[in-house]
Amino acid sequence: MTDWGGIKARAAAGDAKGAFAGLAALARHEDDFVTQRKYARLLDKLPKDGLELRPLKLALLASSTTDHFAEILRLWLALEGFDADIFQPSFGQTAQSVLDPASDLYAFAPDMVWFFGNWRDVRIEVAPGAGRAEVDAAIEAAVAEAAGLWHALQRHAPALIVHNNADIPAMDVFGHLEANVPWSRRSLLRRYNLALADALPPGVSLFDLEHVSSCWGKDRWTDSRYWYHSKHAFAFDAAGTLAFQFARLAGAAKGLAKKCLVLDLDNTLWGGVIGDDGMDGIKLGNGAAGEAFADFQDYARELKERGVILAVCSKNEDANAREPFEHHPAMRLRLDDIAVFRANWNNKADNIREIAETLNIGLDSVVFVDDNPAERSLVRDFLPMVTVPELPEDPALYAAALHRERLFETLSFSSEDRVRNDYYRANASRSELRHAYADLGEFQRSLTMVAAVGAIDSFHLPRAAQLINKSNQFHLTTTRYGDAAIKAMLEDPAWQGRHFSLKDRFGDNGLIAVVLLHRQGGDALVDTWVMSCRVLGRGMEEFIANDLVQTARAMGCRHLIGRYIPSKKNKLVAGLYPRLGFTLVEDRDGETVWRLDLDDAPPLTTFIARG
Repeated sequence: MTDWGGIKARAAAGDAKGAFAGLAALARHEDDFVTQRKYARLLDKLPKDGLELRPLKLALLASSTTDHFAEILRLWLALEGFDADIFQPSFGQTAQSVLDPASDLYAFAPDMVWFFGNWRDVRIEVAPGAGRAEVDAAIEAAVAEAAGLWHALQRHAPALIVHNNADIPAMDVFGHLEANVPWSRRSLLRRYNLALADALPPGVSLFDLEHVSSCWGKDRWTDSRYWYHSKHAFAFDAAGTLAFQFARLAGAAKGLAKKCLVLDLDNTLWGGVIGDDGMDGIKLGNGAAGEAFADFQDYARELKERGVILAVCSKNEDANAREPFEHHPAMRLRLDDIAVFRANWNNKADNIREIAETLNIGLDSVVFVDDNPAERSLVRDFLPMVTVPELPEDPALYAAALHRERLFETLSFSSEDRVRNDYYRANASRSELRHAYADLGEFQRSLTMVAAVGAIDSFHLPRAAQLINKSNQFHLTTTRYGDAAIKAMLEDPAWQGRHFSLKDRFGDNGLIAVVLLHRQGGDALVDTWVMSCRVLGRGMEEFIANDLVQTARAMGCRHLIGRYIPSKKNKLVAGLYPRLGFTLVEDRDGETVWRLDLDDAPPLTTFIARG
């Protein structure tokens, strides 16, 4: 039941999981504050034990009143998969909390810290007509004030830091002249926002409050009555949208953002049915509908270029389905943009399951877009872990409907993101080749693989942190570290960081694995081991284990210690350590500790050469 009465009835009957699922289906971030608060209060009454929420300790450091907002934020973080514990210092105590190492903030030990400021906190004061040098100095000082808090926090806490940029107010005194001169408040805040982004160190990310306020509507964003009465910095009804977008950002930081967009074809990427209407009959590129379909393809291609995997799932003859990609002049997407192409008459739930298996990603990383409500319903019923957004009837609104869900949020972008789709497309070719070999070793040998290995340096640090925070399936300990935390670890000689890249005859897979080793006495603890699932089944685990043995010996250790901490998503690696020759030494409710004696650790067989 997704009606409010049914959700309440489930909650009253003790069905917390059912009530939570209903709440997730019913809640919309555009709902007004009263409705949002009603949802939040119901959530507070539900026992969290059966909801499988990941704990998150969030410090909300605000210069304004955020008590009511924190309720709504906790709701949307729960809907994103987090059981959030939110710390708020006393009103007006942000700087004091950050600068005092003995403050309650550090005793709380947050995973994330959100500097929740607004434009009033940006101290840029220049007189009308001020010169360029004075304006530049004022902006530099304001950015330095924010950066000082970041650096102070990073010295005492390994938390991910999120900082609001300035929400530029709608009211001004110079009208459109504000955009013409560098000394106006609007121009100063615009330049401040750009300078703030330029100053970001590793481990700090901006929350684009200016963008959120613009999308909400500048004239509605603030209500002066609430500011003067109780120091609420934004309209109450904007709380859901603001909390929803931060929850998506937090989800991306913890590896919960979606990875793959699976697209239907007929009436989704073009108008009409290619098998019936033919190339000349589909709507694409010309006319209102044709332009809308072309623009939706542009949006999908832009997602691909920033690292989202694209796949096709269509009920069609394969040759007919491919024809527009190969020959239609108005197609924005080409076959090279598609990692996996499935056009057949099988049901779409089975095809999507096969696509996920081919890509070696979880079904909960998949978003499926289809114009047909019956197909959407079927996939929701058979694959409830797949995200299936509702599409409006008008194709002109497709891109906006997908964008509204913020499913592909990210905190970083690397050179490997740019070519990720190519990695997965090559991986699909490898998967097809695998079926031609009866023997796994022969298949691995045929790939002519070469791995590059090295210590994690400043160049590889951003990608290493990204992989640690995005990996869920091949992640033995579920640890999450930002750039700053990893950098601090590796400055300690007791820590070693290793990165691994892999090439084969199909191409370069890029950086695909990261390990953090911590020397503890005579042992080397595998604190973190993550690997991209796209290289599973090729002997990379054995290659990495061999390297870890050599590294641990060089650290002067006698044993290599591995831990496995089970999660909802990492059952894939539950048996990794015994397969690699480790011996079980402890088992506490599924959390296991394994040991390998380095004196008795022969090299494991692998067909990967060291480059």
